[in-house]
Amino acid sequence: MQTVMLGLKSVPGVMGSMLSDTQGNVLVHSFPLIFDQGTLNNIAVLISDNSLGLQEATGDVKLIDIRYELGRIIIKTLPRCFVTVLCEPGINVQLLTITLNVVIKKLEKFSDEQFAALAPKPADVETAPKQAAEKAAPAPEAVKKHWLERMQDGFESKVK
Repeated sequence: MQTVMLGLKSVPGVMGSMLSDTQGNVLVHSFPLIFDQGTLNNIAVLISDNSLGLQEATGDVKLIDIRYELGRIIIKTLPRCFVTVLCEPGINVQLLTITLNVVIKKLEKFSDEQFAALAPKPADVETAPKQAAEKAAPAPEAVKKHWLERMQDGFESKVK
């Protein structure tokens, strides 16, 4: 499954991708290390919660394309999961769409048991908040942050 996500990351302009289930669990991701697991979990929960509202309001949603100043988020909805791709603003959308279609064909071949095996176990869910609480206080911010860090800060402010 990790190789499927890395296939998306090979597209020029893709910064990372994530596969999450309809319950808001991150199954696998290929994001840089600056995106911690807690942030990705919060994003997965937001995607699953908001997709239900979109489906009620507009019908079946196949693709969500969110554009903003520093990048673009593309979310492909599937019956059992969501594929989320974080991109640079100038991404070649046609190339990404072709690659995304290949990834979806591979994901459709996975059985329900394979998806269930990727979901975090209840013990994993309980240890994640403990690990987050045990983290030391964050270091003072650098004078100028990398644009990926500024983007993550923007995500975290919207998630909270």
